[in-house]
Amino acid sequence: THVAMDVTDAAAVAAAVAAVVEKEGRLDGIVHCAGNSLAGPIEDTRIDEVKHQFDTNYFGAVRLVRAALPVMRKQGRGHIIMIGSIGGLIGLPFLAHYSASKFALDGLVEALRTEVEPLGIQATVVHPGDFNTALGSNRMHCADTKPGTAYYERFRKIVAFYDAAEHNGGSPDQVARKVELLLSKRQLPVRVVVGSTLEIAGVWAKSLLPGRSFEFIFRKAPSP
Repeated sequence: THVAMDVTDAAAVAAAVAAVVEKEGRLDGIVHCAGNSLAGPIEDTRIDEVKHQFDTNYFGAVRLVRAALPVMRKQGRGHIIMIGSIGGLIGLPFLAHYSASKFALDGLVEALRTEVEPLGIQATVVHPGDFNTALGSNRMHCADTKPGTAYYERFRKIVAFYDAAEHNGGSPDQVARKVELLLSKRQLPVRVVVGSTLEIAGVWAKSLLPGRSFEFIFRKAPSP
């Protein structure tokens, strides 16, 4: 059953949650996967463009959580799953604000878990790597990055690399199966990474290596 929801509109989010509860009598879980991607150098990206990115990727998640929690508290149970990104664990050049919005989700879930666990509610964030979805084809580019600007050539090549990696990525069914499994668990982990062996190794390398050492390896990784 499909229910319309615009995560940038608090009233629409509340109405969608209410419609589900009215029909089913409960709310077992929510999965926030609404998101978009803004590409551009930090210097060239306008503040209104950044706000638009966060309004969907971060504030949209907050709106959904706030709408769902009263129902879950009353039930004494519920699962909250946020779809983040490996870009929310490793900052991606020229996708800085996309990464920042996903880093914010990771921090949100860390804090949320401690607040709601005593109420019987579980929360986790799933960080996927590159999968073949419409994210890349719908990616927005900041308006002020144009030929002749200081970053343009590197920006163009690196974003084309991201697009190709996503296009050649695996089926998002892999992420869906992981989410389905998580919804059936009694206790949820803090975060889950779903991706290729290389992507998962990159996340582990960042957690284990000194910052500058990781940056050096990251710069030498395959790219345009």
